[in-house]
Amino acid sequence: MIGCASQVRVEEALARLDSDAMRFVLTTRLDEEARGFAEAADARRAARSRAPYLGMPVTVKDNFDLMGHPTTAGSRLLGDAPVARRDAVVVQRLRAAGFVLLGRTNMTEFAFSGLGINPHFGTPANPAYPGEWRIPGGSSSGAAVSVALGLTRVAVGTDTGGSIRIPAALCGVTGFKPTAAAISRDGVLPLSTTLDAVGIIGESAADCRALFDVLRDVPGKPFAVPAHRIRLGVVTNYVMEGVQPEVAGPFHAALARLAAAGVAIEPIELPPLDCLPSLMKDATFPASEAAAWHQPYLDAGRGAEYDPKVLARIEAGNRMGAAAYARLVEGRNAFIADMAEHLNGLHGIVWPTVPALAPNISELEDDSAYHAANALMLRNSTIANLLDGCAISLPCPEAARPVGLTIAALAGSDDLLLGVAETCQRVLNQKD
Repeated sequence: MIGCASQVRVEEALARLDSDAMRFVLTTRLDEEARGFAEAADARRAARSRAPYLGMPVTVKDNFDLMGHPTTAGSRLLGDAPVARRDAVVVQRLRAAGFVLLGRTNMTEFAFSGLGINPHFGTPANPAYPGEWRIPGGSSSGAAVSVALGLTRVAVGTDTGGSIRIPAALCGVTGFKPTAAAISRDGVLPLSTTLDAVGIIGESAADCRALFDVLRDVPGKPFAVPAHRIRLGVVTNYVMEGVQPEVAGPFHAALARLAAAGVAIEPIELPPLDCLPSLMKDATFPASEAAAWHQPYLDAGRGAEYDPKVLARIEAGNRMGAAAYARLVEGRNAFIADMAEHLNGLHGIVWPTVPALAPNISELEDDSAYHAANALMLRNSTIANLLDGCAISLPCPEAARPVGLTIAALAGSDDLLLGVAETCQRVLNQKD
């Protein structure tokens, strides 16, 4: 008979996984393992363990190594790959803190899209649109849905161009991308070795901060920042192009709430952003670096096993020459230096996480519609990755459908950014 706290909590979570709303959320379920870890967590609690999160359920994305399982990264291609010989470092840290892993969450194949569509394992429906089959956002699709549906308070994923923040914004939860070097990627299957970061989706910025403290390589220092001391630059160029009224309205309403609470809201034009299309015209980091990783599989004639839309993006990387890649590296370094000058004196810069509401999946079957929607979803969020910065997406409270507000900062500013985000989220969630 189950009578201990951790076991009850885990059994409730496993039962929820059988509901229709949870279809396609996980690619790997670890029911029996989770039960064993929950029992062990209750024993550790009885022995007065100091592990801070004993028995709390959590999920990780399908591109994290789990000992004894192949790392499939949302693809059927890797179903016959050798099993991992040890857990990813992030998974090791979760277990040490007492978390109980329910399984691995669904994702866009090889994390190469911001839409979250997966033809191999199915696409989890966006829970903010009951009865509709709208995208959850990607690539960390299952992670966002698992939090939005209350399966877990937090979920771990990766973010290369917005893969944490896009699904968080579209599903109405909070998504945090730390500085890329802050959390070890040992045991994480890569998309772009230059831009990849381990990230966190949670119910709140406070949840993201708490899990960040578990996962980070080096301990940090928490910041408590009162509203009247926060100075934010609201970006007026590039990120606001083509923003839907359904997004712009709640976004500006959120800014007005922050300003009324004493946050300094200052319009800012950032000319370096207007140069991004030309910077990425001949090469991108994800396509170039993914092409190199996948070449052995393509040389072996296994291209038919990929999602064709993902394969097209990988193959595009093969047409990006070494000279174009070198120019991209040089241009990114200049972009980071230019942006640092413009952001001097600000706690962060702000924009809508994505410019549009979540589209219906049926609208994206055509290749051109798919790639256009994907480019739009990724446009704003990619800035933080190119900047090598940190960023968090907070839900806008007055939106009829989920809309995210991003606060981004320079590399290494994670603790200050989280402090600012927690204050801003408290302001946004205050009842009138």
